[in-house]
Amino acid sequence: MVRLLETSVGTLLGGRYRVKGTLGAGGMAVVYKAEDAILGRTVALKTLHSRYAEMPSFRRRFRQEARAMACLDHENIVKVYDISQDGEVPFIVVECVSGRDIGTLLGGRSGHLNERFVRRMAAQLLRALSYAHKQGVIHRDIKPSNILVTAGGTVKVADFGIARIVEEEAEGERSEIVGSARYMSPEQLMGKEATPRSDIYSVGVLLYHCLTGKPPFSGGVKSLAGQHVHESPTPPRKLNAKISPHMEAVILKALAKNPDYRYPSATSMLEDIEVAAAPQTAKTAEVPHSSRPRKGLALASALIVLAMLGGALASGLGYVALPLPDRGGEEDLSRAEPVETKEPPATPEVPRESPREGQASTRNPAARDLVVVPDVRAFFDYFAEERLVGRGFEVRFVYDYQEGYTNRGVTWATDPAIGTRAPRGSTVTVYATPEDYPQPKY
Repeated sequence: MVRLLETSVGTLLGGRYRVKGTLGAGGMAVVYKAEDAILGRTVALKTLHSRYAEMPSFRRRFRQEARAMACLDHENIVKVYDISQDGEVPFIVVECVSGRDIGTLLGGRSGHLNERFVRRMAAQLLRALSYAHKQGVIHRDIKPSNILVTAGGTVKVADFGIARIVEEEAEGERSEIVGSARYMSPEQLMGKEATPRSDIYSVGVLLYHCLTGKPPFSGGVKSLAGQHVHESPTPPRKLNAKISPHMEAVILKALAKNPDYRYPSATSMLEDIEVAAAPQTAKTAEVPHSSRPRKGLALASALIVLAMLGGALASGLGYVALPLPDRGGEEDLSRAEPVETKEPPATPEVPRESPREGQASTRNPAARDLVVVPDVRAFFDYFAEERLVGRGFEVRFVYDYQEGYTNRGVTWATDPAIGTRAPRGSTVTVYATPEDYPQPKY
């Protein structure tokens, strides 16, 4: 019998990794947070559930996962640092990502995400898949819990746990139906060989879920298989009229039943995603925004902060190290990464005697409707709007270039100024850079 992996806090595994706690668990494995005693960095250790650890076939799949992940070196893919074992129990050592997975972000009552955010997430996901496919690796299990958004806005694709090397499957190894059936392609659900276009289908399901609040099909595994194979999804714009027609077309093409009718590659789908974003770059000098249609997004942003305070993440991924519940949590998740050439304008200090934000002043009853304008510099414009709307302000944007800030729709000032108080319901003008900075391609 294979001995279970000792997981008590403080245990040194493989003579190098000291366990600090549990991060989460998936269908096949448990993930622990640990410290590399040699390099002094925080890592995640992934090991098989005890019911699988004794099965040679699953240990073989686990080792295959480690090999598949280890050969991938891309900024949008969770990195593998080491492959080790404690006694007879194998485990892999991967980077411990600070951020949230898409499944967590979809957990809010609004149920769906902003299209602009989804496009940016999808672009990085597709770059990661394009790279992996060129290395001969198919993910096979694209789903919300396997897509992370880091504190700096970078997407990390995790858990190539059931990936197979394409050449190995070509030798006659029959594919197995393993993974989340909600997001799997028809050919996978029928037990056929998965191809890069199978991942394309799963991306289509993911985008559908992100923008409408639910996957195109639901039910048990048998019911899901029949729907994926035979039924057409409800057009996403019927569920969310705010989805652009172009984005709907991209999703429906990815969801074609016949793989030949889908995008031929992740790169070609990426090109269409970027075309969908193109009209957003031609903004006028002033674009008024109303707070009313964005209440759901403001709520989703608030739920991110609540999730940060909620404790350990129990997703199917488990590679996530949550940020501490401090005042920087929301900013860390929402901010862009400005290219600093000079110091940005200083933020005005709020007088120490001022009452807390949103707190009524006992000396001046009229002050109870005054709210501090938050610091939204270096946020993407849509995150800045969500935060201001959440404070009760109306928002309008003025787009202009600003030295020290990259041209990606990054905010750099407000009027009234950051740190001052303004009446709830009043309009805050947000100054942001245009969105004409070319995105990197891999």
